[in-house]
Amino acid sequence: MKTLLVGFAKYAKHAKNPTEDIFPLVKGKDVVKVILPVVYEEVKKLPEIIAKEKPDFIITVNLSPFRKEPAIEEYAYNDMNSVQPDEKGVLKSGEAIVKDGPKSYPSVLDIPSLQVFLSSEGQALAMSIDPGRFVCNEASYLARHSGIPSVSLHVPLQKDFPVEEEAEIIDLIIRYAESIRG
Repeated sequence: MKTLLVGFAKYAKHAKNPTEDIFPLVKGKDVVKVILPVVYEEVKKLPEIIAKEKPDFIITVNLSPFRKEPAIEEYAYNDMNSVQPDEKGVLKSGEAIVKDGPKSYPSVLDIPSLQVFLSSEGQALAMSIDPGRFVCNEASYLARHSGIPSVSLHVPLQKDFPVEEEAEIIDLIIRYAESIRG
């Protein structure tokens, strides 16, 4: 199974996005890793990346500096509504990501079952129903809109959670997705 990992570069006052340190530690087989700038216009290129790579599964990994543990997002919303500008200074307010697209997409994974699986492997993962409306939500929505099974994971700052464990969680999510794919 080919997996596309989509992460982000630094943004705001954060010198580094944890995805830049997590991705090299992900050991999954046939994994393509892409780091995007935190810029709305750049995230719009994700469908082209998906078309080029032809993954079987997509994981978007995003920084949430207010979380203390990784969380999987239950939904992605067709709404850009940021409270802080992207790295080019752009603020979005109530714009659709995909014109006439569904208002939201639910997760393709059974999150409680995934949580049980992770727990059996010695890891934990919180669940969130609201990823915000910043570029990370845009990436998650575009990934889900592609029709390819995808999930979105928010990770905390490195001082709050070890990147090695986050990489292990991503490897386990890939393994779980492979097991249910058959």
